[in-house]
Amino acid sequence: MNPLRDEEMIRAMLEIRKTDPDVFMTMVLDALKKYPELAVDDEAPNSAKIKALESLLKHFEGIEEYENCSFIVDLKQKITTCQNKPNT
Repeated sequence: MNPLRDEEMIRAMLEIRKTDPDVFMTMVLDALKKYPELAVDDEAPNSAKIKALESLLKHFEGIEEYENCSFIVDLKQKITTCQNKPNT
């Protein structure tokens, strides 16, 4: 089971997103740090993943958490690299 696809967790996260965007962004980042391979391998289009990571990156740049920015940039690179690999 992909913990990032749990419907109950997604509903709770969407509610938190409305009430406390900073906590939401931190929770998303924590999930990505815990399960980076799921973000890379997820069936969502890479363009959507990159767009979401850009939003996350903008948030953490805005609050000057550059270590988190570095992680996000690295994850974007992994997704882009995975996208460019031929299927074997």
